[in-house]
Amino acid sequence: SISSGSSCTINRYRSLMLDSSTMASEKPYLIYAPIAGRAELARLIAAAGGITITESANMANFGSQDIKETGESKKNYMSPSGMPLLQHGDLKISQSGAIEAYLASIAPRYKDLTAQQRAVDMMFMGIKEELLQNCAKAIFTTQAEDKNKAVKDVRALFDKWFGVIEDQLPAEGFIHGLSYPTPADLALLNITIAALPFGSAAKLAQYDFRKWKKVTTLCDKVKADENVAEYLSGSTYTDANPFGV
Repeated sequence: SISSGSSCTINRYRSLMLDSSTMASEKPYLIYAPIAGRAELARLIAAAGGITITESANMANFGSQDIKETGESKKNYMSPSGMPLLQHGDLKISQSGAIEAYLASIAPRYKDLTAQQRAVDMMFMGIKEELLQNCAKAIFTTQAEDKNKAVKDVRALFDKWFGVIEDQLPAEGFIHGLSYPTPADLALLNITIAALPFGSAAKLAQYDFRKWKKVTTLCDKVKADENVAEYLSGSTYTDANPFGV
């Protein structure tokens, strides 16, 4: 006979297996506005990593893919501030960094990355997010009060970070020396080609990313990757600028 403890363990194991099977069969579902913004790197990671995602810009869709009724209360997104949001099976998460890291963790192309490589990828994700927040502040807030200050802030921001990044990049190839780009490479591409907010900030400050030679070489190589090139050729988000900034 099976003890009650063993029975609970077996049932828990079966539940975990069912959750994994369900998540494997469902496409991750992203909710974000139809711009690059805080969701573009997640989209790039999915595309480059070999994941097909579904997407909606409708915030009203918060509950449209609620988990199936199981007698338990439904989970809500932990996000008082809104998008981006991601659902995959029973999982519901907010925050761009968490979404990016999760997609990278389940992407077939990235299954063999080491803990160290993933840590470096997350570092570049964090750099992207810091740049994004400060670029958005410059174009939407500071510029309205003092355009000259906004211009100076953007130039100083880009020079500070790209000086460090340029110094650390390999002379050729991707950041991890692999045959394909990982989220670290994709983060730099995101910064240098997305219209909002990076492109708008660069336009305001008349800043040319291509003055950084190793960054330019790397990003050109990332764009040439088959998966990335396919995504960019069909994306309506990368160049979107509905605010006209």
